[in-house]
Amino acid sequence: MKRLPLGELERRCQKPDHRRLGNWMARRVSRPAALRVTWLVAPWGVTANMATLAAWFCGLAAAVAFGLGSAWSWLAGAALMQLWYLLDHVDGQLARLRGTASLDGVQLDYLMHHTVNLLVPIGLGWGLFVRSGHQGWAAAGLALGVALLLQTLHHDARYKAFSKRLKRVRGQLLVRGGGGATPRPQPPVPRQLGKLAAWTARKACEIHVITNTVSLLAVGQLLAGDQRLLGGQVYLALLTTLAVAVTVWTIARDQHRGEAEREFAAWYAVDHDQVLVFRDGWWFVGNTENASLGEETQDRGVCYAESS
Repeated sequence: MKRLPLGELERRCQKPDHRRLGNWMARRVSRPAALRVTWLVAPWGVTANMATLAAWFCGLAAAVAFGLGSAWSWLAGAALMQLWYLLDHVDGQLARLRGTASLDGVQLDYLMHHTVNLLVPIGLGWGLFVRSGHQGWAAAGLALGVALLLQTLHHDARYKAFSKRLKRVRGQLLVRGGGGATPRPQPPVPRQLGKLAAWTARKACEIHVITNTVSLLAVGQLLAGDQRLLGGQVYLALLTTLAVAVTVWTIARDQHRGEAEREFAAWYAVDHDQVLVFRDGWWFVGNTENASLGEETQDRGVCYAESS
């Protein structure tokens, strides 16, 4: 494959609305920079899965570097995390360029994300334990890794629940394209104090924010001669507390609101004259004329849902 002009490459490789959707760093920095990497490696036959595996390796290497527990190793870990985030955009661009986008590739990408979200915080905590000798830092890194992992698995588990229900449906459901949680532009920063605090807490737990904050910390610790990694200790303590609170609050809120049921109803529907009824371990699509069935299932404590 010969190299395409950057304008043509951007048209073929970037996501729809790539300048409007996603966080600021992805829109303004990572996607344009990744396009240059894609332009460079595409003629060499590099595939999307190769880029994902390379990103995976960078994330694992960053965790190991943080775990060594020195100012220089933290700087190396931060550089590897920046490279990981860059390559995480290259794989999708290569898939779109070659027309090889697939569910298998997306699944591999998600597995890579889950691994990095868990192991990098563990590496941070282990590095502080190595430097200070206090086991609490290793525990804090583990708690942060589990919290970040749960934040991403929270959504993945929802869609696995969708799949489990669909396997038990008897009848036909209508799929509403774009009906569920489709990508939307970043909302404006809220002005109310409570909402601003919640927004800040959620943003602080996003992996690109963590990557940039740790990078600044690593540079600062090296310039200040902070061999004890005191800046890293303060940051890990604050972030772990925040991430655990955000994770617990998010899961509890969504359970209270029934968000999984709401989103399922947004993606899948029945005809206006039909209902979806749970009975005897199966979900049946039936006519609204059979209202008595719904009353019986309600009396037995079984879910009875009608199309909105």
